[in-house]
Amino acid sequence: SFPSGHFVRTIGTIGDRETETKVLLHEYDIPTREFSRKVLGCLPKEGKDWMVTEENSRGREDLRHLPVCSIDPPGCKDID
Repeated sequence: SFPSGHFVRTIGTIGDRETETKVLLHEYDIPTREFSRKVLGCLPKEGKDWMVTEENSRGREDLRHLPVCSIDPPGCKDID
């Protein structure tokens, strides 16, 4: 008759944008933890000063002028 479940945690107020965002991230199991040192180690050494140059963009198509979002399936390890 009634669905079975259990309380996990309080996230926030219904209708609040931040709360609803957290709910979606939780519902679709989207990781929100900090990046590991291994991942951060793959970033360019220039850090926040890194810029797109002709040299580092050779062979790539510049799509920065387009609005882009990912439609990769849940559980995807290689988000494009």
